[in-house]
Amino acid sequence: MGKDYYAILGVPREADEDTLKKAYRKLAVKWHPDKNRDNIEEATAKFKEVGEAYDVLSDKQKREIYDRYGEEGLKMGGPPPSADGAGAGGGGGGGGRGGGYSFNEDQAQKIFENLFGGGLGGFGSSGMGGGGMGGGPRVRVFSSGADCIVCTCRYGGQQQQRPRTIEVPLKLTLKELHTGTTKKLKITRRVFNKETNKLETKEEIITINVQPGWKDGTRITFAGKGDELPGQPPQDLVFVVRQVPDDRFKREGDDLITQVRIRLPDALSEGKIDIPHLDDRILRVPLKEVVAPGYVRVVKNEGMPKSKAPGQKGDLKIVFDVAFPKKQLNATEKDVLEDLLRDKW
Repeated sequence: MGKDYYAILGVPREADEDTLKKAYRKLAVKWHPDKNRDNIEEATAKFKEVGEAYDVLSDKQKREIYDRYGEEGLKMGGPPPSADGAGAGGGGGGGGRGGGYSFNEDQAQKIFENLFGGGLGGFGSSGMGGGGMGGGPRVRVFSSGADCIVCTCRYGGQQQQRPRTIEVPLKLTLKELHTGTTKKLKITRRVFNKETNKLETKEEIITINVQPGWKDGTRITFAGKGDELPGQPPQDLVFVVRQVPDDRFKREGDDLITQVRIRLPDALSEGKIDIPHLDDRILRVPLKEVVAPGYVRVVKNEGMPKSKAPGQKGDLKIVFDVAFPKKQLNATEKDVLEDLLRDKW
């Protein structure tokens, strides 16, 4: 007898999208493997089953086939042989036609992440999808003080079409990318114990030495630090740098751009401005010309370090905004200003 997807979600056959989504959310949280460490095998199966039920019933085409022909017809790609008295096109016993429906654990996890934004509340600050082509294991990142905990395990069960690499974002501030830093990461993954013939959870600490000048998209590969399943080589774990937006500076290649607002009197007179840099230095920039709104001052060698050219840096581009008085001058004040500027044009 095929699965009753309506019973699995506990909804009536006429349930609408909102009802399906509400039922799925409740059951997905209940059976998520992260919350059921003591009965992880049952929870993994239930979590997948709930995801499969929602995947079918929330899709109009799949639901129509399921309502008419049941699970067997859905997974064969149409009516089963018994539904029309004819076979599935001359195939041998037990084999469904091409294009039939299938569902795996990675799809269940993907549905969960799409509806919950990537993670379970209470289990970390943010869940982030990983994996490459083929929908392999998901990588979740949890904030842990200054460090980062990465879990590459998929809580048991069969892995289907596992990617060769697991990718996880490594969030870094512009300051960290400018000065360099060291990140200690705790990873948790599944490894196969040949002695016990079982999958086990393994934890270890890895270190990433962030080099000054690394860019968004820089990849750091740890060979063999992903999941390891029977008969398969361990996956590679790849961290991909993702720069966190900065409040004061914008990066363009190796150059830095910052905006500075000065008053009109300062724009018209010689002076200097102080700019706090990413490395905590105070950069003193002299002003020896009239500064118009939108004027760009380029300071050489004060941009980002060039990671492939040690000792070299890009430039700092200062974009000026000039603050004008909010009130107009009266006639007397205008005459005074005219006199002051008479020889300045």
